[in-house]
Amino acid sequence: MEFSEFRKQVIRAHNKKVHFKVTNSNGTKEAWRWIKKNKWLDIGQPITELELGTIIKTINQYLQDQLLKGKDIVLPHRMGRIELRKYKATIKIKDNKVVTNLPINWEKTLELWWDDKEAYDNKVLVRHECRERFSIYYNRQCANFNNKSFYKFIPIRTVKKKLKDKIINGEIDALLLGKKDELH
Repeated sequence: MEFSEFRKQVIRAHNKKVHFKVTNSNGTKEAWRWIKKNKWLDIGQPITELELGTIIKTINQYLQDQLLKGKDIVLPHRMGRIELRKYKATIKIKDNKVVTNLPINWEKTLELWWDDKEAYDNKVLVRHECRERFSIYYNRQCANFNNKSFYKFIPIRTVKKKLKDKIINGEIDALLLGKKDELH
């Protein structure tokens, strides 16, 4: 077996992925139907579904560009802020176990598992060597609406990858905050 086959086997690339389907959320089509039914934004002539999709894509692209520049996004109507935060990396020993917040370096871990069968059996993980951890945080403290705990911001995978590349290249930096425990 070659490394590429081993990698596919470990990450289960041959298995069919089961994706979580959101059934209780409104999408673009439902928003367009609601706008059409309630005659919202009916300025002269009604907005088409294609125009609404273009507007949403343009706004999402603008938000992505602002985030990739390292800027905080202040949402309108006091809906909160989307911020890039930086924390110090920590490594502690608790109950005779190593506890860390460093991310896993999957490429080096798979290479280790390929070379060392015992490491694969024990599921030994190789961590990135970095001094800070970055996270995208939806700050609801400045928001003015009910049920704040039900709202969440999760960027798509491509945005996370682009952001990771910019952080590694040193193009983006964020304000260094203390421990997460100290924030509460």
